[in-house]
Amino acid sequence: MTPNPSQIHPVRLCSYAIASGDMYYSEMEQRDIYAWEDPQLGFRIWGEIHGLGPATSVDLCQMLLEYAMYLRSWCSPAEAEFNMKDFGERLGLALVRLFKETPPVRMQENPAACALLCVLESMKAQLTIQQVGPELHFLLAQCPLEEVARKTGLRETELAHIGVNSLVQTLVHSLDQRQSVGILETSAKIDYSLVMQA
Repeated sequence: MTPNPSQIHPVRLCSYAIASGDMYYSEMEQRDIYAWEDPQLGFRIWGEIHGLGPATSVDLCQMLLEYAMYLRSWCSPAEAEFNMKDFGERLGLALVRLFKETPPVRMQENPAACALLCVLESMKAQLTIQQVGPELHFLLAQCPLEEVARKTGLRETELAHIGVNSLVQTLVHSLDQRQSVGILETSAKIDYSLVMQA
């Protein structure tokens, strides 16, 4: 991803509630979500506890798992799924606004593909991109959410996947209604395909 020189500082996208680590998982803090085209690390989406700065920073995968845990603390399964989809959609729309205001240089070539790559890049996904006819396949070496869940002990991966799916569907459809995202889920990982509609 080629950095956009106009985006010098991180941009705050939105915020969400996080849970405490006690047995009741009650709401404790708000986490602000930021995005930035880092010249060295590529596109980044991360969260910080409001007012406490970079020392409280977590990446996109941990944010999704953290929010999923918070939802499980007070929602029914159906409510948790609804709220997770809404979270992904809100984050997707916030990224759409960012990309329209300060688009990365490569965004001119294929906005939807560039946006999907930005999200996967921010999840630190190791991926290969293949062109198969009219489709672009984003093949992940492993599932970043599953890896972060193993490291952090935040186990709500199924609900977090719902948030990722909502995020990428909203992002791609909002940037280019001619394209859709196909998602292939297995126990080991998730692959994405970007399909240009005729």
